[in-house]
Amino acid sequence: MNKYSIFSLATLVIFIGLFYTMLSGVSLGTFGKPFIISMFLFPLLGVFSGLKAKKGIMKWLLIILNIIAICTIGYISLLANGIAEN
Repeated sequence: MNKYSIFSLATLVIFIGLFYTMLSGVSLGTFGKPFIISMFLFPLLGVFSGLKAKKGIMKWLLIILNIIAICTIGYISLLANGIAEN
């Protein structure tokens, strides 16, 4: 693994940590919006650093996992916006 693969893996681990923090119901107060924005940005950064990684199965695995993370937080945000409008 080169430095780009490690960086992509680190951003995925940070996302997972933030996701579990969100699921646990911790009150973030005024840091709620930056928290959600960072949950979008870390996987996005992971995808771009994964694209720079050396060729191999690890590169594509990290890219796919980061894209799944982006889709997951996007889906949860869309659900939250739909619930908030009612």
